[in-house]
Amino acid sequence: MLRDLELKKRLLIEKPKRGAKVWFHCASVGEYNTSKALIKEFKDVFITYFSPRAKGHFGDFPLPLDLPFLVRKFEKLIGAKFLIVVERELWPSLLKFTKSKKVLINAYHTGDFLEKKLLKEFELIIVRTQEDGEKLKRFNDRVRVCGNLKFVVSYEPKGINLEKKGPLIVAGSTREGEEEIILSALKGLNVRVILGIRHLERLREVLNLSRKYFKRVYPFSERRGDWEVLVLDRMGILMELYRICDLAIVGGTFVPVGGHNLLEPAYFKKPVIFGKYTFKVKDLEDFLIKKGLGFKANSKEELKILVKNLLKNPP
Repeated sequence: MLRDLELKKRLLIEKPKRGAKVWFHCASVGEYNTSKALIKEFKDVFITYFSPRAKGHFGDFPLPLDLPFLVRKFEKLIGAKFLIVVERELWPSLLKFTKSKKVLINAYHTGDFLEKKLLKEFELIIVRTQEDGEKLKRFNDRVRVCGNLKFVVSYEPKGINLEKKGPLIVAGSTREGEEEIILSALKGLNVRVILGIRHLERLREVLNLSRKYFKRVYPFSERRGDWEVLVLDRMGILMELYRICDLAIVGGTFVPVGGHNLLEPAYFKKPVIFGKYTFKVKDLEDFLIKKGLGFKANSKEELKILVKNLLKNPP
């Protein structure tokens, strides 16, 4: 567990081996995917991440502990002149004690304490919607409306193909409490299911849960030809699985998290089902419903009915 936290790096006992003038900071894989198309526009960037789940999937280094002397030292080590922060990574010492010019991208309004205190540290704030812009201008008038960067989907083929034996449903970015809703709704529908859990440390827990509803359950890397449910045990392949599925269910929406990226399955013109908790991705929800690819399930019973109907009559 301590190894996953990379404390030697976060305390700068182990130092970064290279630097760059442009420093991008993303919380985890989702924020990186959101900004990947923009990052590619720069010749040389240094990317930090916060979540241990991102280790090995992108980025040069974890973010140091948020202490003034550590973030100042880190900034000098990499030689950064510009710091671009993605979405909601508002760390007090990072923003107040570094000298780099700062830009916040894909920002949205929440009204929390850190928003009021730290937004003034940015030279520029690029927001998702006009409504977000009007609200954030109360704390910093250097706001520009760009639209949600999640609409810029970046896809890199991984070459994964699975033998098709009946309809394939991929449930991506699921959170605790959602797998049971999804599996119980899908039981008895003669489908194959892949669960892309948001937190890989829950793998064993989700495997055991899945075996309550389906018999042949395996981690993705140990799959056999007779599988009914696979639980992803690696990151970075969810988009590829959306490509080959018949129907997608996006997590963070059946429990009050607010939703993850609804557009990734829609990139491949796959129907997308989500729950009632979409307050973080309302613009994406509206867009998909308008295009005829988004479907809202307010309960387990509605989810079951939607899956049946969409498999029978796909949009």
